[in-house]
Amino acid sequence: MTQQDQRPARTSGRAAVLGGARTAARRAMPPGLARVLDALRARLAADLAAEAASGRLILWLPAAFTLGILIYFGAAQEPSLAVAGVLLAALCGGAVLLRARPVAFGAMVALAAVTAGFTTASVRTALVAHEIATPGKGPVRLSGFVERVEHRPKGDRILLRLDAGPVKGLDKVPRLVRLTLRKGWAPPVGTHVTQLSQLLPPLGPAMPGAHDFGRNPWFAGIGGVGYGLGRPKLAEPAEPPLPVRLAMAVEAVRDSLSRRIRASLSGTPAEIAVALVAGDRSAIAPEVEESMRVSGLTHILSISGLHMALVAGTLFAFMRGGLALVPALALGFPIKSLAAVVALTGSAAYLVLSGNDVPAQRSFVMTALVLSGVLVGRPALTLRTVGVAGVCVLAFTPEAALDPGTQMSFAATLALVAAYERLRPMRALPRPDGWVGQAAIWLAVLVGGTALTSLVAGLATAPYGIFHFQRVAPYGLLANLAAMPAVSFMVMPFGLLGVLLMPFGFDHLAWPVMGKGIEIMVAVSDAIAVLPGADGRVDPVGPPTLALFSLGLTALCLLRGWLTAVAIVPFALALLMSGAPPRPDILIAPDAQTVAVRGPDGRLSVLGARSQRLVVEQWMTREGDMRKAGAEGLAALFTCDPLGCTAPLPGGGTIAVSRRAESLEADCLESRIVVTRDVPPRRCPAQVVTPETLQRTGTLAYHFRKGISSEGASGGNWQIEPTRKPNVQRPWMPPLPPEPAPQRPATDDPEADAASE
Repeated sequence: MTQQDQRPARTSGRAAVLGGARTAARRAMPPGLARVLDALRARLAADLAAEAASGRLILWLPAAFTLGILIYFGAAQEPSLAVAGVLLAALCGGAVLLRARPVAFGAMVALAAVTAGFTTASVRTALVAHEIATPGKGPVRLSGFVERVEHRPKGDRILLRLDAGPVKGLDKVPRLVRLTLRKGWAPPVGTHVTQLSQLLPPLGPAMPGAHDFGRNPWFAGIGGVGYGLGRPKLAEPAEPPLPVRLAMAVEAVRDSLSRRIRASLSGTPAEIAVALVAGDRSAIAPEVEESMRVSGLTHILSISGLHMALVAGTLFAFMRGGLALVPALALGFPIKSLAAVVALTGSAAYLVLSGNDVPAQRSFVMTALVLSGVLVGRPALTLRTVGVAGVCVLAFTPEAALDPGTQMSFAATLALVAAYERLRPMRALPRPDGWVGQAAIWLAVLVGGTALTSLVAGLATAPYGIFHFQRVAPYGLLANLAAMPAVSFMVMPFGLLGVLLMPFGFDHLAWPVMGKGIEIMVAVSDAIAVLPGADGRVDPVGPPTLALFSLGLTALCLLRGWLTAVAIVPFALALLMSGAPPRPDILIAPDAQTVAVRGPDGRLSVLGARSQRLVVEQWMTREGDMRKAGAEGLAALFTCDPLGCTAPLPGGGTIAVSRRAESLEADCLESRIVVTRDVPPRRCPAQVVTPETLQRTGTLAYHFRKGISSEGASGGNWQIEPTRKPNVQRPWMPPLPPEPAPQRPATDDPEADAASE
């Protein structure tokens, strides 16, 4: 028998063995269980066939596209754009060739979607590529146009578009630099200035696994960050470049809106109104933001789907209602389509004024799709709308896939639209006659809809909040039930009315009503925030847990019928893996002066927190610790003198943070770890950490593992985890400095050691 004749025999033999095993297993089952499994298998097969026939499997392609983007950002080195493009073309060609085979065709399209996301991110990185400034030891004089101004509670921040040409003290000159100034020192947008500045090392993660603060600025074109030394000085007048001129036009409108609002309102209502209308949140008091964050109302301050829907809906209702009052227009023109065009135009203007961030972009794309459906006479608030909006947003800004706001925004939208689709048949139920019954139904829909919206959105976004911020809002449902009527009927409609009335000079009639609604919202937030357990701090979860939850949420929202039971598997696995990742026992920041050590009470004790406030607050956030960088007693574990500080280590011994070179010899003999900015002795038995070391590793995290030490003694080992792995290099990361030359090992002859030095 030839090999070709043997292959079918082997295949049939294997099938017979497997069939026999299944038959034996079936006979071992109770008859009732076997019938249930047969019925379940048949039902799942029927539901899967219905999904494929209805074309709903295409809804998974945006998820595959997003997966490709995430794979790209997970690469250690920059992938080859050419290879990615060739692979995408090959997969698309394979899909065309396999279109007659449904299963193979579907698999090939899914792979093509993943590769498309990967390639899109590669293209975006190639288009954005720019220089990153390497700061020198001293200040530099920068010259350019102010493109953006942020008035923050503790200071101002400007975005400076530098003039063309070299800058003394910089080898690489970036296009955009972000500088922090003292409060009130920021010049207006469009001003041509020179600024003596101290540039800082590029931002990065505060610790292993934390958010990379350098990625988003790099994709925004910002090549340097720092702070200004003194007030900016006016430079010679010059013609601003086009981006600055556009920013000046938008800023002029935003400033005009802000002035008109503050002329009618004051205090917190004025600042929140400015945030909602003009997109400027910088003047909102930190305690107000914290109250709304704790109560679960902070989403109201971020321009997103709620605001875009209220703006578009209000404009659509006003325009359609106004045109319907004129019979000639109502009968002779498509007033519904005209209202949709006006609502779309107003939404686009609101997008520009609000700052054009990613949640606002996603909301505008969805709103535009819904209004386009109105124009062509088709309903557009579907899961396909969410998918198209996601692909459109991520195609232009693939880096947004890693942004917490984008993830939470799309998770909430996906869950809400899926819930809306499942509840749509309830609209066909008969309604009671009479105004009393109609009013009762309207009230029930209002309260029930608000409650369902808050519950669904809260459950969908909670894991993302835990992953990124280690926080949950246990009273979010209660807060939204109490505050959303004021937001929906007073804050946003009258804010829009104020903008529409401003050209006619009657906007002062609308702002007070908006302010009263904001006062109600803030009062609700303050009342909820002081309830017991309102500030829900929780342990972080790892990326695998979040990935499994995302898969479960996607399956639950996209599948129908009994197929939704598939979501139980990733949800169950996510719960099993939901424990907090191991916490570091020591953290050493890149400045080699900010050090955290875990004490016997399980909390971190931090030395030098004020010099690295942002880094330390990231450490505290990931710990679920409510203390701030300036908290009293934050360094209680450390004992200090003029030469340095020491603290006991969890596994025994001490860590020394040297302030003077004179302490190094004693520190090397008495401590297990020495952190210093000075040159350590060559004969130092302790592990030495210097800025040169940290420049390559970023923040170092030490994990103590109990057991037998490497020397064979009882106690344990220290496992060191760098924030930046030595084999990782992406365009938004500063290049790694060369490795220091290895030191010669010390000998027992001091004179020979001195001679070698």
